[in-house]
Order: sequence, then structure tokens, then C-alpha cells
Amino acid sequence: MACLFIDSTYDITLGILDDELGWIKFQRFFNQKASAIIQKETYQLLQEAKLSMKDMQQVITIAGPGFYTGLRLSEGFADVMTFMEARHLNFMSYEIPFLTGISEGTWMTKAYRGEYFFHHWNNSLRENKLVAAKELESYLAGVDKSSFYIHSQSAIDELSKSFLQQWKTTSELLEKEPKKIFTNILKSSQKLESYYFRAPEDEFKVSL
Repeated sequence: MACLFIDSTYDITLGILDDELGWIKFQRFFNQKASAIIQKETYQLLQEAKLSMKDMQQVITIAGPGFYTGLRLSEGFADVMTFMEARHLNFMSYEIPFLTGISEGTWMTKAYRGEYFFHHWNNSLRENKLVAAKELESYLAGVDKSSFYIHSQSAIDELSKSFLQQWKTTSELLEKEPKKIFTNILKSSQKLESYYFRAPEDEFKVSL
């Protein structure tokens, strides 16, 4: 049951999973536009794995949090694959630690308009919060940082780094723990609404 994975929330990550939910191929692309590489690099990965699009019975994407343009590219690609009878599932990047068995922690990413997105979780709580840059230092002062995650190094900036001593990345968990993560996703048959940092009407305002 070969499966294609696409993450276009910040940097681009492409992967192919085998029947045992291990990576046949896994590759990250930094500082490149998704629109310029997703089709080409997916084709290249499939060629290297000696597979074709028709072999991909499922496509799994990350539904956010992220920006409209990047997320729409992976969503659009997945929509095309559904016409080829592939099943499309997705999940949020902040779910990755919980899916690997980490029972509590905080996940953060830079959002937009000088804001930062936080997801806090434990056995009884799931909470999302947007924090303005001017409030970031005081907010982080009250956050337990012993289990603190970002998705990738591009999803953190110099301001937030200055208030943090250390963090882990969910993109590394994704590479190291695919079986745990994707077993849970496939069991749930999860298909979420995309989480954009900007609503489309804000993203594409006409300039006057």
C-alpha cells in the first residue's frame, strides 16, 4: 500500500512510504518555491523508487498551520491524485509529537502580521493561541519549555530564538518515527480543513 507524503507548510518535504509505513524515500527542500518543485521532485522521487503515480494508493498531506499559497499547492496535488483513486488524508504538524507518544508539550511557529501560533497539549488539554510579538517574551515566561517543539528551522525567527534556549523539531520526528505517526493517521482516516494563517480574502487583497 504505497503512500505519498507532502508537506508544504514552510519548507517542502516529500516522501514515499512502503507497506510497513517506513520511508522508501524522504527528502526536504529548503528555500525553494513549492510551485517550482513539487511536481518535478515528486516525479523524480517516484522514478528513483521505481514507482509511478498509479502505485500511490494514498496521499497524506499536512493541513497546517501554514500560509495559503503553500498549503493550496499540496492540497491541489492531492486533489489530482484523488481523481486517480488515491485516498487523501491529512493532519496538523503540531499533532506529530502526540502521535509519537509525547503526552504533553508546546508547539510554536511564526504566523503572520507579527504574531506567533502556539499549540499546547497534555492528557486533558488541546489549546491553540495566537500571540503578538510585543507579548511574546511575557507569554513564553509562563510556558514550560521542557517539551518545546517547532516544525522546522524556517518556522522560527530571531526574536523567538532570543527567548528560547532549546527546542526540538517535529520535522525530525517525522523522519525518525513514520510508523507511529502514520499508523495513527491511517486508523483515524482523518481529513481536516486546512488551517491558514490568513483567510483567502486577506491574502489576496487588491492593492489600491
